[in-house]
Amino acid sequence: MDKDALPEGDQPIERRLATILMADVANYSAMMGENEERTVQVLRGHRQIFDELLKAHRGRIFNTAGDSVLAEFPSAVEAVRCATEIQAALHTRNQHLPPEQRMSFRIGINLGDVIVQAGDLLGDGVNVAARIQSITEPGGVCISGSVYDQIQNKLTLQFKQLGEQTFKNIAQPIRTFSISASDAMALPFVAKRQGRPIWAGAAIAAVVVGLALAGGYAVYRRHEASVAEEARRAGEAQQAAQQRQVEESRAAIEAAKREATLQAELKAAKEAAENAAATKKADEQRRLSEAATRRVAETATPRVREDQARVAAAAPQVATAAPQPAAAAPAVAASAPGTPAGGLDRYDGIYSGQLCNIFVEPEPKTLCWGVTMKLVQGAMQASWMNPKAGLMDSVKGTILPQGKVEMTVEGHAPNGNVGHALMMGTISGSDITASGAWGNGLRVTGKWKRTP
Repeated sequence: MDKDALPEGDQPIERRLATILMADVANYSAMMGENEERTVQVLRGHRQIFDELLKAHRGRIFNTAGDSVLAEFPSAVEAVRCATEIQAALHTRNQHLPPEQRMSFRIGINLGDVIVQAGDLLGDGVNVAARIQSITEPGGVCISGSVYDQIQNKLTLQFKQLGEQTFKNIAQPIRTFSISASDAMALPFVAKRQGRPIWAGAAIAAVVVGLALAGGYAVYRRHEASVAEEARRAGEAQQAAQQRQVEESRAAIEAAKREATLQAELKAAKEAAENAAATKKADEQRRLSEAATRRVAETATPRVREDQARVAAAAPQVATAAPQPAAAAPAVAASAPGTPAGGLDRYDGIYSGQLCNIFVEPEPKTLCWGVTMKLVQGAMQASWMNPKAGLMDSVKGTILPQGKVEMTVEGHAPNGNVGHALMMGTISGSDITASGAWGNGLRVTGKWKRTP
């Protein structure tokens, strides 16, 4: 008799060896009780990641029941790899969710003989995976001894022996292992749970009646795929909007930095121009004063000599005394153009202090280094070795009228690039203070004190 001619009850049963992955959400009923819509939305996002990784590792979902997933793999190695990657990905996603929305799966994996029926899988091979999953900690992965025997020399994972576990309706004790938290992003295993959760019985019942509900599951999976696609598109649109906001904020910050740098450079340039104009005006006034003094001296000297000659002619007896006024005349001429008391040389000396860069980003801080300057006749200079660039940095400056100070700093970045900073300040007594900015807008300050 042909096989196809056999009555339905006499059809041969198809069996095969398969790696079964069973996953279930921890505390799903409690989360649904608190907020059903929010819980369903979070589950959709988790399932999208779950399904993508199953597909990447050639896994096939053959049954679902609410928050539970039953999948088949052709390889024990691929099943374990998939489970650890799922837990790592869901751990990362949970970190971006509020604590009350975080959702963790328990995953159990078994390698065993199963019965194939209309695309569904039944038998102890499936039941053992469900029982192992029930003792797994949220976010963890547990495997049976048959899976461990297949992967122990093929994957660089760390396992913890849980010993032989006895499960309800399973004839023989099952060797069980858990995968370390560092490999699977799971919490450490504590102890075997007593009894089994409500969903486990529901999942097993769903497996038993899987054939009758095959059509309904197919419709449900198509609906889930449609909802997941809509959620993915909404998530991408939200990410794009957030990215635009970040880029706009970054552009605004950069524009503000450029504006601040420009304002600092304009202010420094204005101050430098004002100081240069004041110096030029003071030099011009000093030149005019010296010229006027020379003209007065040149005009007065001939008159003094004429007076001496008249006195000598009228009173020969005092001729010997007459030359004395002539000697006094040059003294007057010499004193007329003299340097005012307290010239720039009164600032001459060695000044010890430091320069400091003032950072604002990424966090406020001040970086200072020692600089010793020599000041002679209003001109100051200093140089030092830059240890990071291996080159000499330097500062040069000038004392301006009214106690103003103008200096330029030349420094090197660690890559050897040269930068310049214009600094303005004052000198008072034996103290010099100055401030300014580098070309990139970074503020720099300096303070020195004359060494006794």
